[in-house]
Amino acid sequence: MYRLALLISFALGLSACANNDKKISSWEVNDVYQSTTVTPNPSTGGKTYLGPSVNTMDESNTYEMFNLRSAESLQGSKAYELQIHLTYFNQVRDYNSARLINGPVSSFKVISKEAGLCESRGCMFKELLSIKVTDAFLKQNMKNGFELKIGSKAGVTSVVYIPPQYIQGYLKAVDGVAY
Repeated sequence: MYRLALLISFALGLSACANNDKKISSWEVNDVYQSTTVTPNPSTGGKTYLGPSVNTMDESNTYEMFNLRSAESLQGSKAYELQIHLTYFNQVRDYNSARLINGPVSSFKVISKEAGLCESRGCMFKELLSIKVTDAFLKQNMKNGFELKIGSKAGVTSVVYIPPQYIQGYLKAVDGVAY
């Protein structure tokens, strides 16, 4: 009887993972809004907005952490970027390209690369990437979110999904408007 109950709970757990879609609860919009930090930017006289970090893992066992960041000038203009921090094991990948699943990326920059500890699984590597996005692009993708495909010289591709609730909560904090 115990084995049957364990088997049923295991099967239900697997089926829940198999149905893991990209929908996120609407309450998370408020969580992103509340977790977005605003700091004064003394060099421009404007503000800097930093969205909360979201952590995921992809099929290549790449630990992905992303967040939106923007700088607002004293005149009110805003520049947005998506920051992606990738951590992985084995060989260095040297990420060198990014594109939207439905179009090109305007700007891609590697901010830093770091080789870390080596252990039985291999060495740990970290890469921090920055992709410029526009206010119009974010507002256009508030309903469905967007996916970004990041390619490397090693041939490994990582796909990062930015959910609509994250975009809505972040823009709500930046613009002070409920979407």
